[in-house]
Amino acid sequence: MSFHRFIHMAGWAAVILLTIVGFAAFNTSAPRAGEVRSEAILTTSEAPDPAPATTAASPSSSVELETGWLDSVAFREMVNAHFAASDVNQAVRLAWCLSRFDADAIDPSTGAVGLFQIDPIDWSTAVADMGLPADADPFDPAVNVAVAAHIVYGGSGWGYWSCV
Repeated sequence: MSFHRFIHMAGWAAVILLTIVGFAAFNTSAPRAGEVRSEAILTTSEAPDPAPATTAASPSSSVELETGWLDSVAFREMVNAHFAASDVNQAVRLAWCLSRFDADAIDPSTGAVGLFQIDPIDWSTAVADMGLPADADPFDPAVNVAVAAHIVYGGSGWGYWSCV
């Protein structure tokens, strides 16, 4: 009878050990400087309620980390500057869906570029409509966010993107 008890205890010890090892193997640590967590992105901001803007922020307002990925807080600030407060979360989720906040993202099948994956022809049209220089950089996060806001509020709405 003691042999069966030993086997039973050894079995449970193995289960506990595997559970501990399993949790240790899949433990998630805090994000590094260039990583973004979607839970942090969807928090509400205490920024004032800005009216939608259709002009781009200065290029010096671009905040990009060494990895090419944007910091979620800096990105949210850029979105707050160009989108109505009621549209900020939708714009943030859209950019995450389209580019994962990679300002250098390019869709090889369509040629769409930047955070909001804007088609080159639509980019040229929007930049001209906004009075920006024709050589405005679609990879500049601040300009890309401003052009996306222009697309949303200039008539195309959120339907311009399929990731809504």
